[in-house]
Amino acid sequence: MYAFEEGSTAYRSVKLAPPIYPSMAPKEYLIFHPKKATIWDLIRLVFSSKSLAEYHHLVETNNPNLLPPVRLSTRLFLLYFLLFSIISLPISHVGNKLLEWLGYFLNKVHFNGGFICLVGNTITGSSRRPDQHAAYYQSVQSFASGPIEYRKNFAPVLINRLELSHQVSSLMELAALASSLAYENQSRIKDIVNNQFNMSFVEFFRCWNVFVREYTTKAFICCSEEEDAKLIVVAFRGTDSLGDWRCNLNFSFITLGDMGKVHLGFMTALGLQDKHDTEKGFPKEYNGEKLLAYYCIKKELSDLVKKHKNAKILVTGHSLGGAMAVLFTSLLVMHEEQEILDRISWVMTFGQPRVGDATFGNKMVSVLGDKYTRMVYRHDIVPRIPFEIPVIHFKHSGTCISYSNWFHGEKVKEVANKNYFNIRYIVVKFWGTIVDFFLAIWEWEGFISILARFFWIMFPGVAFHNTKNYVNATRKAKIDHYIIKDAWDLHV
Repeated sequence: MYAFEEGSTAYRSVKLAPPIYPSMAPKEYLIFHPKKATIWDLIRLVFSSKSLAEYHHLVETNNPNLLPPVRLSTRLFLLYFLLFSIISLPISHVGNKLLEWLGYFLNKVHFNGGFICLVGNTITGSSRRPDQHAAYYQSVQSFASGPIEYRKNFAPVLINRLELSHQVSSLMELAALASSLAYENQSRIKDIVNNQFNMSFVEFFRCWNVFVREYTTKAFICCSEEEDAKLIVVAFRGTDSLGDWRCNLNFSFITLGDMGKVHLGFMTALGLQDKHDTEKGFPKEYNGEKLLAYYCIKKELSDLVKKHKNAKILVTGHSLGGAMAVLFTSLLVMHEEQEILDRISWVMTFGQPRVGDATFGNKMVSVLGDKYTRMVYRHDIVPRIPFEIPVIHFKHSGTCISYSNWFHGEKVKEVANKNYFNIRYIVVKFWGTIVDFFLAIWEWEGFISILARFFWIMFPGVAFHNTKNYVNATRKAKIDHYIIKDAWDLHV
C-alpha cells in the first residue's frame, strides 16, 4: 500500500502496514534498514530538504506522519547512525573475534604471572594456557576496568534493617557490582556470588538475540540466601561487542501496547519475535526452540517468588543491560505478571541508554515510581543515546542520580549535555577523563586499566562508561540525604 504526498498528485512510495481500524489500538513502528543505503542516499540525506519518507527503501513505517522534514542537525545524527551501521555490519564478526583473542591473550599473560614471565615460559616451553570457562578467567571488560574488590558480605545488610544511609548505599553498591559481574563467564559469576558476596548463585542465562542472530544476551540471578531469601537479584550483561553497539545505535522503534514506543534493538535482545507488533513478538506464553531472555528469566523468577515468600527483587544492569532491565519490567507489566511485579522493589541501572518515548516513561513511572533509579557518570555517552531528536523522540524517565565524579552525586531531572555533542562541554569532558586517569594511577587500578584510561582520554564519552566508575561512585560518592530517604521510605 502507498500514500499520497500532501499537496501533490504523485504517489509517495512509503511502505505501509494494513490499515488500522478504530477498534484497534495504534501499533506504530519506524524501522531503519541501513543495509539498503547507497552513497547517493547518504549525500541526499545531508544536502536535501526532502522528508525521510522519500527514502522508502531505508525507512519502513505504518504512519508517514512519523517522517516529517527534519533539520540539518537531525540529518547529521541519522547520517552518523547509517554510516556506523554500514561499517560495523561487515566487520562485527571480525571485531568480535579480535576481542575474543584479546581476552584470551590478556588472561594468558595474567595466568603466567605477567608478560615477561610469559615470554620466558614460552621460550622454555612451559607456558600455561588458561581455561576460558574457569572461574579465574576474566572478561576484557574486567581488565579494562581494573581489579574490583568484590569481597564483601552483603547478607547481613540485606537481612537486617541497618542504618538508613548504610542500607540503601549498600544496595546501590551491590547493584553496581552485580552489573559489572554480569560481563564474566558463568563459573566466575558463581564463584564470586557464593564466596565473596556470600549469597546464593541461582542461574546463568545465555539467550538468543534476534537482532544479531547469536546467543549474546546474558544475565544471571542470585539470592541473598539459599532458603528463605530476603532478596533476589537479576543482573543483565551490558554492551560487550560490536553487535551490542549496533543494538544501542539502532534508532528504530515499535509500540508496546498502550505503553508507548520503545527501542526495537533492545527489545530484540530480550527476544522480540515480530519486529512490527509486540503482542505477536512477545506472546504471553512461548514454546519455541530458541532460548529467549524474557521467558527464561520470567519463569525462573516465577519459581523463586513462590519458593521465597518474603523476598524482594532487585533488577539491574549496566549499559545495554540497564536497558534490558527496564524493558524486562515493562513486559511484565504488559503481561500483567503481578506476582513478580509486586516483589520488584528496585530497578537500578548504570549508564543506561534511552529506551522509549515520553508516554512509555510516564507509564513506567506510574508503575514503579521511585523504585526505578538511573545512575549516570559524568558525560557518559551511552545514557545520551539514542539522541533526543525529532523523528525518534526517545526520553529518559525515573529518578536520575548524576555523578560529577567518584565523590559526588546529585538527584537531577535531566543530565547536562543531554545529546553529548554540545560544544560548551568539550573542556569539561576532556578534563574529567584526565582527572579520572590520575585518580586511577593514585589508587593503582592496574596497568591495563590505566593504559585503557589513557587511550580513552581521546573519547571521553566512552571513558566515562567504564563499569569501575560506577562501582567507585556508589562506594565513595556523597549523595544528598533526601535522595536516600525517599528511596528508603518507599521500599522498607
